Amino acid sequence: MSFVKFNKFAKQLIYDICIGGNTKLTSYAEELLQFEQWKEDIMLYINFNPDPIIIEKIASLGSPEMLESYINDGKDTLPQNTLDALTGVVNAMYSIHDLCYNINQESKGKFRYLVDEFANEEAAALFDRAVSAGYLTAEYQPKGDTDNYTLKIIAFAIGELLHLTMRHKWSHFEEQWGINRANKLSTLPISDRQFKRAGKLMQLYPEVDFTVLNTPNEEKYFDAAYGARRVRTLYQELLDHGYISPDTTVEDFLSIFNLGNQTTRKPIEWMKSQQHLSYFIYYTFSKTNKDYWVKTVACFSVNGHAPHKGSLVTGLVAMQRKPNFGTFDVELKRIASKYNNG
Repeated sequence: MSFVKFNKFAKQLIYDICIGGNTKLTSYAEELLQFEQWKEDIMLYINFNPDPIIIEKIASLGSPEMLESYINDGKDTLPQNTLDALTGVVNAMYSIHDLCYNINQESKGKFRYLVDEFANEEAAALFDRAVSAGYLTAEYQPKGDTDNYTLKIIAFAIGELLHLTMRHKWSHFEEQWGINRANKLSTLPISDRQFKRAGKLMQLYPEVDFTVLNTPNEEKYFDAAYGARRVRTLYQELLDHGYISPDTTVEDFLSIFNLGNQTTRKPIEWMKSQQHLSYFIYYTFSKTNKDYWVKTVACFSVNGHAPHKGSLVTGLVAMQRKPNFGTFDVELKRIASKYNNG
């Protein structure tokens, strides 16, 4: 019963706040007083009844990532009591997930260091190649000097040999190595230089054709619907008004449109909030670019990290519900209009 109550409360809270934009917690006063006890009841039950079917059901408790992103985006604007309450819910959800994970790991025996999808002889043998070569630890985790570019190449090779579907091409590896959404392998570009340096690594998997990793994915670049001249003007406007890092060169900016002389794309560091980025992308590219949120994740960074697609979308939806959406940032809207209308 405690799990049913906690699950219903958490899902409704996340929907109301992250999708509906309702930040008033008064309607959850009773639940906020009880959720810690519900968590304790759930964890006590799991410890005394570690049945795999029950563990799997409880582990299906929704992810707190969207709520956590909302908290991080609102650290400077949300009341402290709201931040404290929501943080408590996030921590409780993570505690339940962690306990289910640990019990599940214990039940997997010699494959306990691999996520469920890789807990088999074939997958373990492929991971062992990277372990023997010194890229991964005996627990199949990256060693200190193993960067995400190396991990992407290992993941690609193993995924190809296991015939993973496109849907799971990267997600299982991101789970295996604890890679968060801000640093997704799927959006990490492999430059010519990195590709050439990885020859020794690629030799571990001679059955795999790695050339596709070095082929530009056109879907990850913005379409320059009005040509390079307007892109240059857009760059200058954003630079002059402090929306992008002053270190951004025009070639950097052209690269996210697959224009200019740079052979690799360099994500543009956005200097304002993620909400401002959502606002800019919506007004600038929504009519001329398909999958513009996917492209935003690949082509921009906020505080040094790729923005979270879900947060970009929910942030925009929340703004659109407010009467001042059209005037949220008049200057940014003007810049977008100039780009689209000349």
